[in-house]
Amino acid sequence: MKDITRNLVGFIRLKVCIFISTIGIIGFLLFNNIGVKLLFVFLASFLISAGSYSLNNITDTKEDVINRKKINPFVLGKRGLILVSLFFLSGLFFSIFLSFYSIVFSLIGILTSIHYSYFKLKKYFLVKNLYTGFGISIVFLVGTSKIGLDVLYYYFLILFFIVIMSMISDLRDYVGDKAIGFKTLPVFLGYGRALKIVSALISIFSSSLLLFSRIIILLPFSLAIIYSLYKNKPLVSHTLGLYSFIFLMFWLVLGSVFNVYGYV
Repeated sequence: MKDITRNLVGFIRLKVCIFISTIGIIGFLLFNNIGVKLLFVFLASFLISAGSYSLNNITDTKEDVINRKKINPFVLGKRGLILVSLFFLSGLFFSIFLSFYSIVFSLIGILTSIHYSYFKLKKYFLVKNLYTGFGISIVFLVGTSKIGLDVLYYYFLILFFIVIMSMISDLRDYVGDKAIGFKTLPVFLGYGRALKIVSALISIFSSSLLLFSRIIILLPFSLAIIYSLYKNKPLVSHTLGLYSFIFLMFWLVLGSVFNVYGYV
């Protein structure tokens, strides 16, 4: 039983799914007050993410043999694909309780994930970063349950940050990606040039935060990321980025509890 649980956790990449769920929750809290729908946002975001990463694990079996020297049992046979289908359908089901827009964005996220995994797009230069950014940030729109210029402004800033985070993970995984032959930014341009580009992008993001008061709390984290990149510590930078979203989520929870933004 313990082995099954451990393999399932690895199959869906539990920690990543929880992290992505926080982005959906952030989208909800930025434009809505706390309510029962928050639970449906979490469930829809989590299950769609679980389906996406499970499918990616199935299509990346050969790479996992090289990198991890082992195969998760759930990628073998039909059991994994059945779980992927259940995750996607369940996530889509819970989005029904949110809004029409949430259903549409959930479908877009699912289709994007299938397209990304089936065609193994991560091996193409910058495609992985853009697809990862779009695929993860779409749960932000699932969470907002609405659309409008103010929503899109925040969405594109979150998308920009996630793309940067994806590039930072490429810096972190430079040695392994180079050995496998993935054309990531640091492999294609060289580690030094890529480091400078990513540092410039996160600096632009930090400056942009000054225009977005509701998420200005991310500024100390982004400045810390710039400093850790300067010290050539991409792992620290990536960790800071992950924690920044978690911190922002709790910050917005407090804002919603005290009705800081005056939603009705």
